[in-house]
Amino acid sequence: MSVTIKQIALRTGLSVPTVGNVLASSRGRYSAETRQRVFEAAQELGYRPNSSARAVRRGRTGCAALILSRSKQQTHSHIPAGLLDGLDDELALHNMHLTVSRLTDEQLTKNDFLPKVLREYMADGMIVNYTHEIPSAMLDLIHAHHAPAVWLNAKLKEDCVHPDDVGAAHAVTARLIALGHRRIAFLHLISPKVFAGSFPQNWSRMHYSVADRAAGYAGAMVDAGLKPQLFYHDRYVDEREHLAACRSMLAGADRPTAVIVYSERDASLLLCAAAEASLSVPRDLSMVVFAPVGLWLAGREVSVACVPTAEMGRQTVRMLLKKIASPNETCAPEAVSYGLSLGGETLAPPPVE
Repeated sequence: MSVTIKQIALRTGLSVPTVGNVLASSRGRYSAETRQRVFEAAQELGYRPNSSARAVRRGRTGCAALILSRSKQQTHSHIPAGLLDGLDDELALHNMHLTVSRLTDEQLTKNDFLPKVLREYMADGMIVNYTHEIPSAMLDLIHAHHAPAVWLNAKLKEDCVHPDDVGAAHAVTARLIALGHRRIAFLHLISPKVFAGSFPQNWSRMHYSVADRAAGYAGAMVDAGLKPQLFYHDRYVDEREHLAACRSMLAGADRPTAVIVYSERDASLLLCAAAEASLSVPRDLSMVVFAPVGLWLAGREVSVACVPTAEMGRQTVRMLLKKIASPNETCAPEAVSYGLSLGGETLAPPPVE
């Protein structure tokens, strides 16, 4: 049987309102001695707060619902550990917690989607981690209901938090140029194809960071009077073709002396192709990889542009609190800076020719 505030009052000789206030948010107006009496009695009796009753009193549950996509592609809701850490740490600062639900596109576009999430999960608001190819019906539902919702790692016109991939890629490229590199490539592997000069139309179907990182890289190259070389893939194919694409990129006298790699998934293939071509990293070929955490490959620490996942989580919670307080007001998109610090062992000036 659960312990009640009345039992604590009987144990301490204090009134029920006094005990309730000390255990709630009004403890500051009571003496240290009174607070200690209440806390000690609560601990001895095994008191646990009734979260449902507290939610009724406050009109708030102290819960945020993290909504993930259960799409067939399994690519629309990437959650690295650092992102969860940022969400959880910031929520804890505000005495809140997180509940998680993975839903199909069909569930996310039903008319009862929002009421069900907010009512059954007892959530004050939603953090939506559906990053690209977002169903328009889902956006319309959230806008129509004025539900407190923030989009995480998605790039929309409002109410969203995402990394500044354009700025980060521009800074990484500028760093390579400052080291003396002139033949710098951008690599994103999906299928083997080489493209230079502009961006393919179908990149709009991928996560925004694909185009943003390429745009930041290309912008820095153009600013320096250099020609961008974008090695990208526009369809999903057998991964054996990926290695062939890396081999092709590193072949010839005009091969790049530095490569910016879109994600850690592609880095091992580039290292393998470099080894096959007898290219030493970083003596002959520098490599910088976008990744959420530090990366070790082939016994060396890779130079990483570290995605600011934890800070992205914290800023998402801060924006959600604003939305909960004023659901009818929109928030401007927030681009989280990378705070680049390129260490590692795969970055060096180009070889002397």
